[in-house]
Amino acid sequence: MDLIESFNRKIFKDIILLTLLTSMKVFIFHHFIGIESNLLFINVKNLFIIFTLYSLGALLMEEKRKGAFICINFIVSLLLFIDAMYFSHFFTLIPFHSIFQARQLGPVSDSIFSLVKFKYLLFFVDFFLLWFIYRFKNNHVTQYKTVEKRFMLYVCVILIIVSGTMNESVISSANGIYTPHNLGIVNFHIYDVYNFFFRKPFDIARAEALIPVIADVEVPTKQGFGIGKGKNLIVIQAESIQNFVINREINGQVITPNLNKLINDSSIYFDRYYEQVGWGNTSDAEFISNNGYYPSTKIFSYKAYEGNEFYSLPIALKEKGYSTMAFHGNEAGFWNRNNIYEYQGIDRFISLEDFEADELIGIGLSDGSMFRQSMKFLKEQRKPFYSFFITLTSHHPFLMEEEYLKLNVGEQYKDTILDNYLQTVHYLDLQIGMFIEMLKEEGLYEDTIIVIYGDHQGLNMQNEEANQLMTDYLGEAYEEDEMFRVPLIVHMPNSGFEKRISVAAGQIDFFPTILNILGIDSDIRMNFGKDLLNTEDGFVAKQVKVTRGSFIDNEKIFVMSSDGIFENSRAWNIYTKEPVDLESCREGYERALLEVELSEYIMQNNLIPVVKEKGIGYLIEEFIE
Repeated sequence: MDLIESFNRKIFKDIILLTLLTSMKVFIFHHFIGIESNLLFINVKNLFIIFTLYSLGALLMEEKRKGAFICINFIVSLLLFIDAMYFSHFFTLIPFHSIFQARQLGPVSDSIFSLVKFKYLLFFVDFFLLWFIYRFKNNHVTQYKTVEKRFMLYVCVILIIVSGTMNESVISSANGIYTPHNLGIVNFHIYDVYNFFFRKPFDIARAEALIPVIADVEVPTKQGFGIGKGKNLIVIQAESIQNFVINREINGQVITPNLNKLINDSSIYFDRYYEQVGWGNTSDAEFISNNGYYPSTKIFSYKAYEGNEFYSLPIALKEKGYSTMAFHGNEAGFWNRNNIYEYQGIDRFISLEDFEADELIGIGLSDGSMFRQSMKFLKEQRKPFYSFFITLTSHHPFLMEEEYLKLNVGEQYKDTILDNYLQTVHYLDLQIGMFIEMLKEEGLYEDTIIVIYGDHQGLNMQNEEANQLMTDYLGEAYEEDEMFRVPLIVHMPNSGFEKRISVAAGQIDFFPTILNILGIDSDIRMNFGKDLLNTEDGFVAKQVKVTRGSFIDNEKIFVMSSDGIFENSRAWNIYTKEPVDLESCREGYERALLEVELSEYIMQNNLIPVVKEKGIGYLIEEFIE
């Protein structure tokens, strides 16, 4: 009798049925996340792996086999459920490294629950059906024979090899980029785990193309150099603040009156400034701003580079006699700040444990209370000082008690996510205004530079409600260039120095720009940022919420296709919104990939001491030789 005909048909039918049921859910999910290119090919690859998983489970003894089938179905169902929530906020599937962020979930539980939708629970329907059948029906079948097991193992191995080969081919053709849109959900998660442990090392010789970009450029007379020399520095990292709120009204009310006032009074306003956060969101905004390096592509940077040596803004200022302090209204261990700040050059970290918890809003101490209580620490701090504030109240899902709601947005937007968002932004703006008044009362204002920037986007264009509301409010399509844009304001009291800069810039440019203003010079390029007062090279590389290789420059935005195929990407002129020829974006695409990879290579190999002494250009040339 033919071997296949001798199979235990009942088990084989179970494998086929379970494979089809599970694959059907996966196929629906692929449609949900918008996979269009090679959809059939991707679905077949995922079907191979699902069939393999159930086939391996079928090799167990009967009771264990049932448990294996139920377990496999549950794991896939749970992944689909979690991925659906994660994708709705981050534009991708939950990465393996998120297990290292589990400790961060508690403070943001409200944000997580706000992403849950009833329809996502439908992914568990067949799981409960399967559990009921195996629990209450007699499904006794005989076990596979040894020869059948061997054959099944051969089939599984072949399918794994075929699927793995196809995945490698796809990833190679996509310049090493792997996404749910070119692998599918099951293969994405498998490859993501593999890549976490066995990532191919970066070939630094490829970075030779970056030498003209990062070469040390001498500027005879630096604009703005030293205009804030010797001044105290207060930096406020404003939670979820996007640039569109600046100088705007809603229902006849100004959204950010205090920020608007600052912009028009002895300030430099960067109106084409973009967030560049990684998986660490707020904490990565801190990392990239204070260090001038891209965040880790694996896990949040404060964990990935915990044991590194750094040359950060706080360290550079300490070398010039500054004392340094950070303020945050949440637990000290949130995003590993309590461990990393010492190595970032922060002398003292004031967190929720050090404040009186007299006013809690959202995920921590209210911004108003934090600013108010910080005054006693600022008065005691040795001068000149660098004080870094991380605000919280405008954190997603943007919920506050009625007493804090000061805007009347009108019936059109009332009780929408836009209403909630603008209320929290307006609240933060009011608290910043009061904070500045307190600085004046304590005699700290005149001798202090106050810098305010947004950490990351607040309103997600993938959220259907938010997108529709923003499109209506802005009067134009709400797309990536607007979503990623955040304000950067450098206020220098009574300096008379006022400027509006529209060069495309990112958080990576923060460090060298502030050093220039404070009169701290360097003969070598020690990071990837540019002094925004003395450059026309506007370039912003993105790596999260869009596919790696995406970038923004002075004229256009390029959004790399989620399937990793360059020709399927989108690009348009920032000002006219007209499409841009993709070939004109290829150089920027290559630069964006290389900058992120070289940055990670330097950080992973703890090469900052070398870079600080001799520069990034030297590092590349040395390794190439």
